[in-house]
Amino acid sequence: MSEHEINRRDAILSALMLTGAGGVAPLSEVFAQEIPDNSDLVAEIEAELRKQEEIWNSQDYQRIRELWDHDDPEPYFVAAELDETIIGWPALNKYLAPARSGLAAFRWGFSNVDARLLAPDVALAVFDHWFEFQLVGKNQVPKSGFDRLLFIFRRKPDGWKQILYANCPHSFETHARKLIERNVKPDFAEFREEAIKKKQALEQQQ
Repeated sequence: MSEHEINRRDAILSALMLTGAGGVAPLSEVFAQEIPDNSDLVAEIEAELRKQEEIWNSQDYQRIRELWDHDDPEPYFVAAELDETIIGWPALNKYLAPARSGLAAFRWGFSNVDARLLAPDVALAVFDHWFEFQLVGKNQVPKSGFDRLLFIFRRKPDGWKQILYANCPHSFETHARKLIERNVKPDFAEFREEAIKKKQALEQQQ
C-alpha cells in the first residue's frame, strides 16, 4: 500500500473514532473545529450525491451499484431497517438489486453536506437526507422519512466511489422534535413578526 492510500478497515476505524465510538470527540465537535477549507471536496461529494439522487428518482434502483468502488473487496452497508450490517458484495448486491422490488415509487434527496479527507484518496461525508415512498399493493399509502447518512468514499479515476454507507438515526426524542418542527409552515417567521406588531399595537391601545 502506497503512502497515499489507506485500506478500508483503517477508513472505517477512523470514521468510528470521529463519530465517538472510539471515545474521541463527537462528530459535531470535530466539524466545529478549525479545519482547512473543504469547499472543493464538499462540491465533489455533492456531485456524487446528485448522481445518487438522479438514480433513485429514475426508479432504476439497480444502477446504485455504479456508485460503489467495485475494487473494494468488502463494502459495508448499515441500513436503518436491518438488524445486521450488510458486509461484502453478495449481500450488498442482493440488497441493492433484489429480484423483485416492493416499491411502487421512491423519491430521495439530500442537504447539509459536510466532508473531510481521511487520507488523500479517502473521504468521509455526513449529510441529511429525506425520502418518500409507496409500496406496491392495494391500500398502500405514501410514507416519508428523514435522518442522517455517513458515507466513506474512495477516490477513483472516474470520481469518488462509496465503500461504506451508514444510516445515523436521531434519538427518538430528537426525531419527534424534528417532526414537530417540520410541520411548521415556511411562512411562520413572517407571520410571527406581524403577530408581534399586532400585540404591541393592542398593548398601546390599552
